[in-house]
Amino acid sequence: RARELSLVLKKMNIFLAFVFFTVASAAADAKQPNIVFIITDDQDVKLNSLSVQPKVQKLLMEEGLFFQNAFVTHPVCCPSRSSTLTGRYTHNHQTYENSVERGCNAQSWRDRNENKTIGAYMSKAGYTTGFFGKYLNNYAQRSSGVDVSHVPTGWHKWFGLVGNSKFYHYSVSNDGVEEMHGDNYEKDYFTDVIKREAIAFIENVTESKADSPFFIYVSTPAPHRPATPAPQYQHTFDGRVAPRTPSYHYEGKDKHWIISEGTPSMTNQTMDIVDQLCRQRWETLLSVQDLVEEVLQTLEKHSLMNDTFIFYNSDHGYHLGQFNQQGEKRQPYDEDIRVPLIVRGPGIAKNKTTDMIGLNIDLLPTFIDLAGAEIPADVDGRSLKPILMGQQTDDSWRSDFLVEYWGEGNPCMMQMDPQVFRHDCKNNTFAGIRSLKPGNNTLYTEFFPDDKAPVSIDGFNFEEYYDIDKDSWQLHNMVKELDPKTRESIRDRLKQFVTCSGASCHML
Repeated sequence: RARELSLVLKKMNIFLAFVFFTVASAAADAKQPNIVFIITDDQDVKLNSLSVQPKVQKLLMEEGLFFQNAFVTHPVCCPSRSSTLTGRYTHNHQTYENSVERGCNAQSWRDRNENKTIGAYMSKAGYTTGFFGKYLNNYAQRSSGVDVSHVPTGWHKWFGLVGNSKFYHYSVSNDGVEEMHGDNYEKDYFTDVIKREAIAFIENVTESKADSPFFIYVSTPAPHRPATPAPQYQHTFDGRVAPRTPSYHYEGKDKHWIISEGTPSMTNQTMDIVDQLCRQRWETLLSVQDLVEEVLQTLEKHSLMNDTFIFYNSDHGYHLGQFNQQGEKRQPYDEDIRVPLIVRGPGIAKNKTTDMIGLNIDLLPTFIDLAGAEIPADVDGRSLKPILMGQQTDDSWRSDFLVEYWGEGNPCMMQMDPQVFRHDCKNNTFAGIRSLKPGNNTLYTEFFPDDKAPVSIDGFNFEEYYDIDKDSWQLHNMVKELDPKTRESIRDRLKQFVTCSGASCHML
């Protein structure tokens, strides 16, 4: 009998150990991960800027998942960042341009969107949140109607740049108090300043032994103009030139007006200027990779790497002489809409790539999903979590998406000086569909005569169409060769895209 009792107790201990393990495993699975989101400003991927960042390749790409088809839905700063913050297309968040008048950090933005951003949702999900760097172009500018005392909803720690990207001579809102910076590298170089602030935030949250996970949004000025490199990286790329792609210095005479008539051919002098800008952009990215390295070292120091997702992204791409357009963005071509998107973290296979489309509007729902919270119904993007975890199949994922842009400035007219370079104008407004379906890797875009919003699809005055499998640099506008039935089918889909919201976007 004693032997039988011993056997029963042994089985009970095994059962209890199993129960304990199951409960502990479930608790571990339910534990909310930390999330670090690093976003650069104007970083291309099509022109291969990641090649100058070996630390980013080693620490993120080799340790995580690289989205080969990552895009933004609007190729300029404030509207794109608004889409990242809200998970919504531009026609829904209604920040159409970089100006306050068109919604950038305007009262309309605060009324419509600011309580529906990453900070608000992650705070609500139980996260300790920190923001460091560029927010929206007109943050705390007098024209926006608020000053540095305004801290957007949801951020427990706020270190927001006043205005647009700078490296020296700027001010920030440090939890609602203005902090002025000068031109001393050790104290003021902005990429390094936000690096130190982000690391201090991790240290403080960790040392406080807070039960809540943390979410950090680190928004660098690099490689945006003025693209001022840190002293130790100046001249690193002397002698290098901007990528001479097939579209570099190419006369795009079959494209919309700003390219075909509003962009003079580059001279040797302007090519030198573009090359210098390219070198400086690359040099500023060396400080960004230092930021990545030191943030990850801090996570390692506190044994947080196994509990933390790290995202690396940009607000849009960039062109450097493509179609004679000097350093800028604002066009529908892949140079301007493709971006780096790299994710490493628990459960993500190492050194892998995916062909599935990842968009800036997907980031907010992804963060919310990783937090275990409910994704709001009015979010246009979709969670990337199933892709990150290797659970998503290509056939049930999106194969196309909407690209929108509202032109800034005055209308471009034929009688303007043909020797003056224009990077934008009101009639550079467009809406298009970028498709990556098997056998249909295409871009269809309609251009409009003004920047009215919402766009009237039947009011376009120019079209472009590219078969990117045959023409990867979008050199030849094939719209005149497009089958009429195919064209109408694309146009019908575009009409649905420009009015979609939430679930109706997911169903397209």
